[in-house]
Amino acid sequence: MANVVVEVPEELLDQLKRSRFAKVGDAERVRVALAIQLFVGDEISVGRAAELAGYRLVEFHDLLRELDVPTAVYDQEEYDRDQPAVDSLRERLGLDGGR
Repeated sequence: MANVVVEVPEELLDQLKRSRFAKVGDAERVRVALAIQLFVGDEISVGRAAELAGYRLVEFHDLLRELDVPTAVYDQEEYDRDQPAVDSLRERLGLDGGR
């Protein structure tokens, strides 16, 4: 992997130091923040983000959880697709689920 040297404004590093990234060094802090941003922006998978950040996947998931970054998205379309199966199961089990 090629490395690139970039100038990062001190103010940005200071902000990251005051964030939940405070426990890691400057270079790692920037690398992790960029990997998270690419993941959150749906540019890369969580596995690739972990790899780029230099973390094992389970550690990266832990970090994302600490940062309140969801690792899975369950959107309305998925909910609508799943709801008939849930309703059918409730009916078979005799549950009304408060409906």
